[in-house]
Amino acid sequence: MTARASERRLLQLLSNGPAVYTANFDLSDGTCTGTGPALTSFSMIALGGGEYECRAVVTPTANGAANVQTRFSPAGVFPFTGDGASGVYVRNIVLRLPSTTTNLFPSSDPTNAVFTKTNCTAAAATVPEVRVVPQLQALVDVIDVLVNGRLTADKIIEQSGSGSPSVYQAIAWVIGQTFVWDVYAQKAERTRLNLFSNGACAFDCTFDLAGGTASGSGAAFGTVSTQAIGANWYRCRVTGTANGTGIANVQHRVFPAAGGHPYVGDGVSGLGLQSSSLSINGGANILNSPRDFSSAAWIKAAGMPPVAANTIRYVGALDPSAIDADADDGRAALVGKKWTLLGSSITAQAFYRGPLAVKTGMVPTNLAYSGGSLGIATNGHYGSQKIYDQIALIPVDAEIITLEPGPNNFGAADVVLGDLGDQTLASGFTGAMVDAFKAMRLRAPIAKIICLGTYSGGPGHATHRLFRTNSQGNTLDQFMRREREVCEMMGMGFIDVGGGSGIGYLTSTLYMSDELHLNSVGGERYASFVADKLRALSRVGFFGT
Repeated sequence: MTARASERRLLQLLSNGPAVYTANFDLSDGTCTGTGPALTSFSMIALGGGEYECRAVVTPTANGAANVQTRFSPAGVFPFTGDGASGVYVRNIVLRLPSTTTNLFPSSDPTNAVFTKTNCTAAAATVPEVRVVPQLQALVDVIDVLVNGRLTADKIIEQSGSGSPSVYQAIAWVIGQTFVWDVYAQKAERTRLNLFSNGACAFDCTFDLAGGTASGSGAAFGTVSTQAIGANWYRCRVTGTANGTGIANVQHRVFPAAGGHPYVGDGVSGLGLQSSSLSINGGANILNSPRDFSSAAWIKAAGMPPVAANTIRYVGALDPSAIDADADDGRAALVGKKWTLLGSSITAQAFYRGPLAVKTGMVPTNLAYSGGSLGIATNGHYGSQKIYDQIALIPVDAEIITLEPGPNNFGAADVVLGDLGDQTLASGFTGAMVDAFKAMRLRAPIAKIICLGTYSGGPGHATHRLFRTNSQGNTLDQFMRREREVCEMMGMGFIDVGGGSGIGYLTSTLYMSDELHLNSVGGERYASFVADKLRALSRVGFFGT
């Protein structure tokens, strides 16, 4: 809903029945709160001129009908005595499903008769103009960060010797308070960030700033997630609900490559922090000096060197280097897309997955199965059809799916190649590809599907390589060609990694760690090649409707 204060300033979105929630919005100061078992999140976006987009994201807890209501009042109290003249300005009302733009209401106009009015009227009106003149220096600062990537990030450095490096602030918690903590971080010599609190708000969450993965636990823990921002920066998010009342320290902790605190540091290694924002009950950031970790507002663990302020380059979303090239070459359609990965151990490992997420801004869900094949093994291989089986786990709102069929079909499982025209998993590899594409479309109807073509292992690999015939009388190049043929026949996207990236039989010593799996250099080459091809698909409208 887009709204603006008039004589009344407090707006409320609510529902009963199978989707119980209440979200409150202050249209004067831009703050919001929310409660209810169906309420996933709530937010306000300032649109200028006093207008706000007021949003509640809701997940129903049961089936059934319920009234979706909008209410307003002078003080957030219901019922109240009105004067027959006061109200709020509402520009539009929209109800939609995730990842769609269709309004489920018959109209977005609150004056339309489809909306039932109770103890109020709705009339067309002209909103008084409010001149919006931003302060020039603040505007210049924002543009400078977004376009040029000013030095706005700090480096947090570990101690020399044994210790537990962290920077933190003490927060007063009340049981039941909900929170969202966003930290923008980048790997340096250390690649693991731990966000931690104890006591009244206990959670323990670790983020891999090299691979983009995260995990969490604790009595107050709710969810954990990462989002690739660009140039190896990640937004690290923790949400949850305070489990007690009292003081607890919210800590940014530097972790070693393995294990946790304490550990022996070298006095120079660390990681980058650009900003930290802790919101309680949907309010504003309560942390002091959220972008200056060198300030006295942040307590430093004993033995730590001073924070190296403003020494790491932070890039904003419009900086060309943030997503690895010019902003007008097709990459905009990829940024923020929900990306599900299916594949073998080549995908399960993070060597191309992490760099590709950074280069494109896609948000990954990794469902790869190490040792898996897409088709049914003829030799009892443990990974038989395990890639296919993962289709049932694809998020239904996935927007991009990449399928890396992998060399196990040929080299480990000895899957029957099959014939063009096969359509079932049981008929062999060809039918498995067709069957898989159909199943993906049913599981995630809006997703765009791209196959990442298989590359050959090196001459030293026993089975997964060119110039070898498997037990079915087939060669790897036949499987590689069949991947392209099925994609062309089915209208699916195809990126010929094996035929165009330079990764293959004669380059195994450069790009592979064991004559098959990628090393870090190979992962970077794989990711760069695929990112470029995804942008090419974007330029021709592949990711459109």
